Amino acid sequence: MASLIGETDSTRSASKGVRVVMPVHNASGYVVAALESVLRDLPDDGEVVVVDDGSSDGSGALVETLAMRDGRIVVLRNEQPTGVSRALNRGVLFGTCPEFVAVAEHDDLVLPGRFAAQAAALRADAGLGAVSGEGRYLGPTGRIAGRVSVGPRTDAEFHEMRDAGREILIPHPAIMYRRDAVIAAGLYDAEFDAAQDLEIVNRLVYAAGWRVRTITEPHVLYRIHDSSMSFSHISAQRMMTRYIVYRNRAQLDGEPFLPFAEWQRANQPDRRTRWRWYRKDTGALRYRQAGLAWLNRRPFAFAGNIVAASVLHPRWVLMKLRVARGR
Repeated sequence: MASLIGETDSTRSASKGVRVVMPVHNASGYVVAALESVLRDLPDDGEVVVVDDGSSDGSGALVETLAMRDGRIVVLRNEQPTGVSRALNRGVLFGTCPEFVAVAEHDDLVLPGRFAAQAAALRADAGLGAVSGEGRYLGPTGRIAGRVSVGPRTDAEFHEMRDAGREILIPHPAIMYRRDAVIAAGLYDAEFDAAQDLEIVNRLVYAAGWRVRTITEPHVLYRIHDSSMSFSHISAQRMMTRYIVYRNRAQLDGEPFLPFAEWQRANQPDRRTRWRWYRKDTGALRYRQAGLAWLNRRPFAFAGNIVAASVLHPRWVLMKLRVARGR
């Protein structure tokens, strides 16, 4: 059962140019600041569709209060959690979706100029199905550090990655789709909720034939806190990434491919591989914990975690350091 706060006319968005979809689940400490940052950057013809996905901490009430003050906000409510993919799909499919649809996270902050730059990039190139922007990390104390940049920044980089069948990801918390592209790709697949961003971008590229790009401008502050340090999905994400690469190459070669569940049953890693993955995943997690310690101004915790990360997964640390330095 779902409720709709803010609008009752399902065709209200026909004249809008940009829709921002924000799935919210138990984010009462962050969602007001996140939504206000979206509203500050939203174009005059924009709208925000917030999907409160069964929150139990008062997040829904906070969002509804903002919706009463600002007519650009629509709140859709799921009485029970449905998962991030279904929540995103509901936000995209609500009413008449405008030409462009963006995603905003319930705890990140949108930086000024994001939506205008992304819409301009999509309008300028009809072959682009989605664009995103770079970001920086925001810690609990308000400290900003680091740099987030992934994915192709030019057409040459895109074609090099695609021709090799590589996994392609542009930063999902700052993504903007062309409506026709995300719908043609089939929207989000709930089977991949641990890596729904990677899965839909690769389906957009390899199955639906669109190009994607990361704009080399800062568009979002990624909030880092203890709950973002979860280790629980890393193993699942690794299996999903392997499957997506397998599927990409099959599609490039025009060959059939197995559904994910069937492929997963046939490709369980052996003990040695599981240990290698565990070491790398632990190293990646320790690097994240080092970043959180830096943002919290805890130098000893930072040093301990960065040493551990460097021992466990040195290639990951070197790659992250190159990104942070803009290389």
